[in-house]
Amino acid sequence: MGSQFNFTFLPLPPVTKLIEETPLITPPDTQKLQLDMINVVEGRVPIETFEPEYQKKILDYYRFSATRATTQYPVCAKRTRDTLDII
Repeated sequence: MGSQFNFTFLPLPPVTKLIEETPLITPPDTQKLQLDMINVVEGRVPIETFEPEYQKKILDYYRFSATRATTQYPVCAKRTRDTLDII
């Protein structure tokens, strides 16, 4: 009746450079944090490869930044009004 598909995805290489679309200059340490966040969120790099303190920093940056970064373009992330958690 229904067909089942088994997909096998190839591992994606880590993103190594951001595309700057804004006239603002982002500090190098924030750019590195953005790259690491993108790589973790997209499953390119396991979060366990980072130090525990830096893992928390990556998670907090993703949770509290107003823009969800992707490899293509920034998109405004939807948030709940009461807790400001990302939906």
